[in-house]
Amino acid sequence: MVVIYACQKSEDNGNIVPEQSLQTFVSQYDHLEREILIACAASEPATNKDFSISVYFYPYPGAQDYKYFESVSVDIDPGDFNQYKPIDWQTLPVFNGYLRRYPHPGSTEERWSILTYFTDGKLHICDPIRLKQEVKPTLYAPEKVQIDLTTSTEPLFSWEADTDPENIIYFQVVSDSLGNLISGTYTYDKAWRFYDLSNVVLNIKEQDPPQILHPNKTYNFTLMGVSEDNWVNLICEKSFITQ
Repeated sequence: MVVIYACQKSEDNGNIVPEQSLQTFVSQYDHLEREILIACAASEPATNKDFSISVYFYPYPGAQDYKYFESVSVDIDPGDFNQYKPIDWQTLPVFNGYLRRYPHPGSTEERWSILTYFTDGKLHICDPIRLKQEVKPTLYAPEKVQIDLTTSTEPLFSWEADTDPENIIYFQVVSDSLGNLISGTYTYDKAWRFYDLSNVVLNIKEQDPPQILHPNKTYNFTLMGVSEDNWVNLICEKSFITQ
């Protein structure tokens, strides 16, 4: 892990303001249009001995120059970009590169993180992510998802068993047996049918015509329950076979 930063005192209130911070980085690109960046973070299961947290994000087509910034503690205004310092980590592919993640070694303290990247003429910045690996580790519970295959190539996924009040939005991914992402959708509801977009609030793989599932094939369903501070409280993964 390489951390590069220096500090100077603010003239007004004596707070320490990093010279190389997210704020100084963003200020260099005031001429660029600002755009959203979709990101969240989850603690890894105990079986992962390589890293403790994954900070996931969706790179828009043409995204480049990924950067990761993190606060030194949780006791900050998460919207104050001066409080974030850059950390030089490499990203790893998820779903064969349709998503990516930063492998985080973990910490005994909560922190906030923000990611950035560029597309043509735009600077993308995500909403602050609260890392809660100590106080609320991510629950891995595939049993909370039910898959109704009555209409085999249009399965109904539901997770009414999730009663965590902190989960305000759900991210669903259907992938094939090779790990390629077929669909990526967000709903507020605790159910989604492939490929019905009537309750979808965000679709990260819009296609015309939309993807279809084929008979007698194995697929995988992944669910993430995400809180308002972009921490993933719940992850469920289940495979299924169409008829």
